[in-house]
Amino acid sequence: MPVPIYSINDLCVSKKDKNLLTIKQFDIHRGACYVFEGRMGAGKTTFLEVLYLRKKPNRGTISFEENNIYSYSHNDYQDQIAIVPQSFEVPWGSVKKYMIKTISKFSYIKKAEKKMNEICNKMNIDNLLERPMKTLTPGELRWILLATMIAADSKVLFIDEIELHLGKKDISNLLSILHKKIKYDGVTLITSTQNRELIKRIASVTITLDKGRIISVRSSSKKKGR
Repeated sequence: MPVPIYSINDLCVSKKDKNLLTIKQFDIHRGACYVFEGRMGAGKTTFLEVLYLRKKPNRGTISFEENNIYSYSHNDYQDQIAIVPQSFEVPWGSVKKYMIKTISKFSYIKKAEKKMNEICNKMNIDNLLERPMKTLTPGELRWILLATMIAADSKVLFIDEIELHLGKKDISNLLSILHKKIKYDGVTLITSTQNRELIKRIASVTITLDKGRIISVRSSSKKKGR
C-alpha cells in the first residue's frame, strides 16, 4: 500500500477550552486533490494551518513523508510546500519582482524568471507584471499569488478557499491548470471550499468537516476533464 505523504493521528487544536479541531486519524496520499468542505467555522482553515505549521496543535502527531513534521527544520519543510492563504501581507514592489523573488526561494528552482514566464503565459498575466503589488485589486492579487505558488512546482500545494475573489472564467482556467499539475507533475493539492459545485470538478477526495470533526470522507472515481 502506498505510503501517505501526511499521516495525522489523535490531533486536537483548542483555544480557551474550546476544541477547534479533533482528528482521530487521517492520511493524505501523493498526487491527488483533497478538498475540505464545510460551513464557516467548521475547521477547514485550522486544518490547513496545522499542516503548513502556522498553527500548532495541543496534542497529536503529524508525519510528513514518514517523519515527524516537527523534526524538519523550518526551511527544509517550507521548501517542499507552497501556500496560498486567504490573506497575506502585500509587499512593496512590482508583480514581476515579487514573483521572481518568491519563486527563487525554492532551492530546487534554478531559473525563476523562466518559471514565472511559463505560468504567466498559462494564466494570462503578462499585462500585470510591471504593476505595483499595492495597486492590485483583490482578484488580481489572488491570481498573482496563485500563479506564483503554482510555478513553485512544490510537492504539496495548499490553497485555502480555492474560489476566493475569482470569477467563473478564472476558476475554470485555474482548475484546468491544477488538474495537469496533479496528473502529470504529481503535485498533492490540499484545498478548502464552500462551493459544492467546485468539489465535483477538482476533488479526488472530499472531506466534510463540522465543528472541527470529520463527518464524511468521499473518494471520487469519476474522471475529470483536463
